[in-house]
Amino acid sequence: MLFSRWLQTLDQSSDRIALIEGAERLTFSDLHERLAKLPKANDPVIARGSAVEIVVSVLQGWRDSQPVLPLEKGAAIPDLPATPHPAGTAHLKLTPGIEGKPRAVFFSAEQIAADADRLVAAMGLRHEVPNLAAVSLTHSYGFSSIILPLLLHGVPVHAVEVPFPKVMADAIAEHDGVVLPGVPSMWKAWHRSGILREAKIALAVSAGAPLSLELERAVFADCGLKLHNFYGASECGGISYDASETPRESAADLGSPLPGVSVKLCESGRLLVESSSVALAYESAREGETLGDGRFLTQDFGRIENGRVMLESSGAESINVAGRKIGPAKIETALMASGLVVRARAFGVPSHDPERVEEITAIVELKSGTLEQLRQRMTEVLAGWEMPRHWEAASDDTVWSMSRADLKKRWS
Repeated sequence: MLFSRWLQTLDQSSDRIALIEGAERLTFSDLHERLAKLPKANDPVIARGSAVEIVVSVLQGWRDSQPVLPLEKGAAIPDLPATPHPAGTAHLKLTPGIEGKPRAVFFSAEQIAADADRLVAAMGLRHEVPNLAAVSLTHSYGFSSIILPLLLHGVPVHAVEVPFPKVMADAIAEHDGVVLPGVPSMWKAWHRSGILREAKIALAVSAGAPLSLELERAVFADCGLKLHNFYGASECGGISYDASETPRESAADLGSPLPGVSVKLCESGRLLVESSSVALAYESAREGETLGDGRFLTQDFGRIENGRVMLESSGAESINVAGRKIGPAKIETALMASGLVVRARAFGVPSHDPERVEEITAIVELKSGTLEQLRQRMTEVLAGWEMPRHWEAASDDTVWSMSRADLKKRWS
């Protein structure tokens, strides 16, 4: 189904530019020729590397009827279930796991396509205006907003290696207009640099972390550019979108549900999403989770006000660092593996920079060495954004008996 959709895109757009990356300017036909050089895949396809490599790998999985797993460059390939994917699995995403390793979420071809189709419709994406790819193309946000519109709708992509202001300004200048999906920390950096003034941005989208009213209003006042807040989840793709042309009145405002998406409140106050893009299942479900049959119970608490989704708080255990999420168990596992600690806890605390969202705090009971030696050892196994910013040594049993939520309150 997905590959047949690609063939339709190819037929309609064969000679148009599909992907710009560095010195390469590839047409849709060029991408198909790159695909033809790849051997038949007999196992799930890992899509990673450059934008071109990710796109061609995705097409390989579609062509050969193999599930596709987008993965960041340098990330370890997870142990995937040997066979027991749910029937019809065409795509996998990874979410933070509670045991220190990621957990797979399974999607059918129809669910993946439904997510892309509603985003293209809601945001008015079209082949005349390219997507400027500054966010990760392997994360759910970038994959659904950039890769899928390219392959299923012929929306071209200009990929940049790094989202630095000068790089972004040069890329924007190459076009008459661009769609720019970003996260709040990126928008803050671009705004501070001054590149957004008179920039030819047809649509500015912000997702991955809460968008502050301060930033949204500052960008609008200084540049006349409206940042459109977009809310989604790995398990179900896009949920809601703020299509208004002026800044929101409330930072809690996540916009209106996307076409074909229903958002309700369950008894606990958490948001329940119903749509055709909800995943098939988790790799291993936990007690109290709802995922499948078109329904996903989020970890977020909110309300529905005048048809708009309002976020009150997030109950998710994962730590949100400037739009990138990590399970605390991954950090705790790395700390324990160092051999320097007896016990370890990791959790997020609110950052003074609202666009950063949270900062990671690590509490340890040292077995040997010092906190600085432990920190240095962690730089060898954790990515820079995964590193705790705050370190505490503690041996008091009172601390170790506290829940993660209570620790977060105490250290916030």
